[in-house]
Amino acid sequence: MSLFGDKIFTRRLILRKIQEIDIPIIVAWSQSKIACGEYLNPGKHDMEQMRQQVRSNVFWSDGEKMFLVELREDRRSIGTAHYWYSPGRRNTVSMALKVAIPEERGKGYGTEIQKFLIMYVFDQLPVEAIEMHTDVNNTAQQRCLQKLGFELIESLVYDDQQEKRTGHLFRLTAEQYHSHPIYQFHYE
Repeated sequence: MSLFGDKIFTRRLILRKIQEIDIPIIVAWSQSKIACGEYLNPGKHDMEQMRQQVRSNVFWSDGEKMFLVELREDRRSIGTAHYWYSPGRRNTVSMALKVAIPEERGKGYGTEIQKFLIMYVFDQLPVEAIEMHTDVNNTAQQRCLQKLGFELIESLVYDDQQEKRTGHLFRLTAEQYHSHPIYQFHYE
């Protein structure tokens, strides 16, 4: 992983700050069931509201960052990655990602995005834990989180755009991060 200003470079990907030029694709993905996949409901972002949020750095502050994910080889946008401090818990960060292009799923990009965003968060922020929620049926994401050292904390019911879902809460502590081999021995 290498950092360059507002970008994270991995072997195959670039995670970069969202810019105004990216707003149409972010909004389109937020309104597309195909882009959201079977485990997320479309968020239905509004173009003007998103433009105001990008201009005012809502998604690029000390407490929250949203990245556009691009393939390094051709700079094609394939998804988003996002982290934010959990409300009321300044020592815990929540993360979410979306590989919005169905043909790019199942290629390990989600694992790569999460691994390097986790490294970025623990190396750049004073946090004690990272948490991620996943749908109870999203077994691929659950395997990924376990591979990345997360532990299942609890199962819960949550609202996803006014739809009740059952999911799992996974947590990776700073101590687990610093001792897990996947973060110590990598070749990207």
